[in-house]
Amino acid sequence: MTEEFSLTEQRDRYVAFAFAAADVLLEVDDSGVVVFAAGSVKALLHRTAEELKGQDVAVIAAETDAAVLGEFVNKLKLTGRVSDQWILAHPGADGKPTPISVSGMSSPQRKGIHHLSIKALPLRSRETVTKAAPNPMSVLDFANAAAIVGTQSRDAGEEMNFAFYDVNWDHVEKTVSREDADRLNDSLVQTMRAWSSGGSGVGQVGRGRYSVLLDDGIDASAVSKRMAEIAKDQCDYLVLDVEEASLPLGEIVNSDDFGPMFEKAMRHFNDVGGRAFDLKSFDDTKKIAPILPKSGKRTLFPSKKR
Repeated sequence: MTEEFSLTEQRDRYVAFAFAAADVLLEVDDSGVVVFAAGSVKALLHRTAEELKGQDVAVIAAETDAAVLGEFVNKLKLTGRVSDQWILAHPGADGKPTPISVSGMSSPQRKGIHHLSIKALPLRSRETVTKAAPNPMSVLDFANAAAIVGTQSRDAGEEMNFAFYDVNWDHVEKTVSREDADRLNDSLVQTMRAWSSGGSGVGQVGRGRYSVLLDDGIDASAVSKRMAEIAKDQCDYLVLDVEEASLPLGEIVNSDDFGPMFEKAMRHFNDVGGRAFDLKSFDDTKKIAPILPKSGKRTLFPSKKR
């Protein structure tokens, strides 16, 4: 039987589709359950629209990215709009996952309903997504990646914050088994990846210490809260005390300073820990001694200027 939609529902869906130029439009409720699906659903997501309805939206993602997509909905509920989370879709008959981009917008008219627009990534982007999947990144790799994202954000006139998180990993390993600790680390990384700006990834600053780029409207403490909730869900007797800090990118005058300042700030965060982290701005990184390799020469950081 053909479903009848109100004018409000039809307008919402038309606007969401037109705005995103998407291949697929999904609607999910606050719990992440699919309530509507349209577009090239079968071709891109390997399920029919009817098969998706009533399912948790995480079923459309590859196993490695299911937690990321689930957390994407939590981020959307808080912010009202999230753009360009790159993930791998659940594999089709050929066993190969398709890279897709997911954007979200909460319905302005229907409380508790959220539009997810999904499109296949162009071929030129797919190699990048495949390579970016392993998380977290090293300090240097993340500093480089964050510098690129930060520069693009500045060029677009958008503000971002560089967030740091310190999970007391000694406490975690004393409280849970090694296997549970490893599983928790994976869950925390995927959670931070979902909250990162544009799905830009997570930096492994040190043992139980991470860095993430956040959109300006997201408070770093919101991610800490989610991390603690996830730890509680996985192990009900584990109380995760997350120390966080964040520094705005807007205070860095020269974009060429992004990479070096990011690297120094991350290494300082690892040296002192979240509780003693004393940088108030990236300008304070100038007070930190240069990073010296074993040769005694100052570390060179890739720069546009040669």
